[in-house]
Amino acid sequence: MHFDFTQILFLLASFIAAVGLIFIIYSRSSTAITSKLFILTLVLVIAYLVSHTVHFVLMPSYDVTALDISCHSLLLMILVSITFFSWNYPIQKEIGIIRGLLIIIPSTFLLILLWNGNFIHESHAHMEIFSAEFSSLYPLFLFWYLFLIVLNSIWIIQKLKSAQDSNLRNQLLFYLFGLIITNIATFIFGLFLPWILGFYYLVEISPLAFLIGFIFFTAIAIGKYNMFPYAIHKVHSFSLNKKIVFSAIVVVPIIILLVQIPLGRIIFNINSIQEMIRFFLISIFVGLIVSVSMSFIISRMIAQPITMLKEKALEIGKGNFVINVQYNSSDEIGELSQAFNDMAASLDRSITERKKLEAEIIRSEKFAALGKMSAVLAHEIKTPLTSIKMNVDILNQTLPLQPEDKEAFQIIGKEINRLTELVKEVLQVSRTAPLKISNLKLRKFIDEIFHQAELDIKQKQITFINNTADIEFAGDEDKLKQVFLNMIQNSIDAIKKKGTITISSSLVDSYLIIRITDDGCGIEDPNNIFDPFFTTKVSGTGLGLSISQKIIEQHTGTFSFISSRPGETIFEIKLQLNDYGKNTSN
Repeated sequence: MHFDFTQILFLLASFIAAVGLIFIIYSRSSTAITSKLFILTLVLVIAYLVSHTVHFVLMPSYDVTALDISCHSLLLMILVSITFFSWNYPIQKEIGIIRGLLIIIPSTFLLILLWNGNFIHESHAHMEIFSAEFSSLYPLFLFWYLFLIVLNSIWIIQKLKSAQDSNLRNQLLFYLFGLIITNIATFIFGLFLPWILGFYYLVEISPLAFLIGFIFFTAIAIGKYNMFPYAIHKVHSFSLNKKIVFSAIVVVPIIILLVQIPLGRIIFNINSIQEMIRFFLISIFVGLIVSVSMSFIISRMIAQPITMLKEKALEIGKGNFVINVQYNSSDEIGELSQAFNDMAASLDRSITERKKLEAEIIRSEKFAALGKMSAVLAHEIKTPLTSIKMNVDILNQTLPLQPEDKEAFQIIGKEINRLTELVKEVLQVSRTAPLKISNLKLRKFIDEIFHQAELDIKQKQITFINNTADIEFAGDEDKLKQVFLNMIQNSIDAIKKKGTITISSSLVDSYLIIRITDDGCGIEDPNNIFDPFFTTKVSGTGLGLSISQKIIEQHTGTFSFISSRPGETIFEIKLQLNDYGKNTSN
């Protein structure tokens, strides 16, 4: 028998597959042997389909005996690989040297006889059919092939009877079904009928039935019953782009080889070798273009949006919640993008609220600590200060003092007064006295505050603007005066020589909004301005804004910093109007 390059290639492939099968079975490393056997079986199936396709493309009028032998040898090795898989599934166990050799030795002996030409004398591709001439020993090959099918079935049935887990029983039932259907179909159409009839019956569709059975079994076994976790893990490790490209490049050519070419020969009545090769090359070329185009389009439609979502998720992991996924589509990915945006917005709100709550807790703890400290200050500092002040006043009035001595006593008295005011402020922060509520007219109230503040302007040229409406509201007049005077004093301190302080009002729903604006130098660090003892001034206690905020909160309102820049600083007070509060501007 003459061997050309193609035939030698298939002989070499059969030999390598046989060596690989023996190596897997008797390898010392038995890790994931079922997955390795399954992958080897898949490779053998692909080799068998390629071998069969070469048979078909070389039709007509060629001696394809070696290729026919390769198909037989690959089918036998596929079944041998499945046999060892059946023994090791689902629980891996040693098959033993004797039992393994009883399967390997007869199979190897049959492969030698097969490639020696003892089973198939010759096989030819004619115009319309594949004819084959088999020897009298060929039934031995059929008997051994059928014996392995029965042996596989017996092993699986035994495991099925002893299985207690329902999921495992489903796996074994499905495996038994796929084993019998696929191999019986292959045995009948690929081996038995050609031996009886002398030609390959339904040669165009027999490998297609084999492939469909194998793919169907593999897809359900992996997807539904998780029969091959190692293989699933490998597939899951691929990126989405790789999965798409791999699927398109593999599936489309297989469909072309096993569906389009056979049906094309039947429909278009292609009989000459030139027409068949031309049809084959065109189909492969078009198929590759289609597969690459499909993978590119699907990647653009699915993989890129998911990659974008992954990048946004990484940004969220870094703490950036202000993100927005731009994907204008109403499909599932569009819905996922919108859900992702909603999740990011919800996280941003939750984190912001949590930070505010934590800041409020810290602030409350500071006030609590300040309250404890104020009790000590009231007892330990206030009484000695009062005694010191009284003695300083007595000495100042009774002693004959020089002018420089009188100035020193004045400085002492001034510093004592400053310390006394500090103690009062600390006590005011720690104590929450009940509000003395009365009805106030906002515009008149602000005019009185401006008039009182004009006395402290000193040498600065400051203009006060009252843009408030004549709104009647309820509040503690003395405490609210303290708030506004403190705010105006801060604005005066921020204005160097000449400037404007404006107080305006508005009504939003049932809330009275009051804004205090000045055109001073601005606030450099506005983050901690409401913290007790925080100040950016050379002099000052840093308690003014803390006390003011606490007073407004006593009125069930809010005191907020809006913005600050050189030339404009804005604070806002928000008070809820009671039932008797009304707008009387008309």
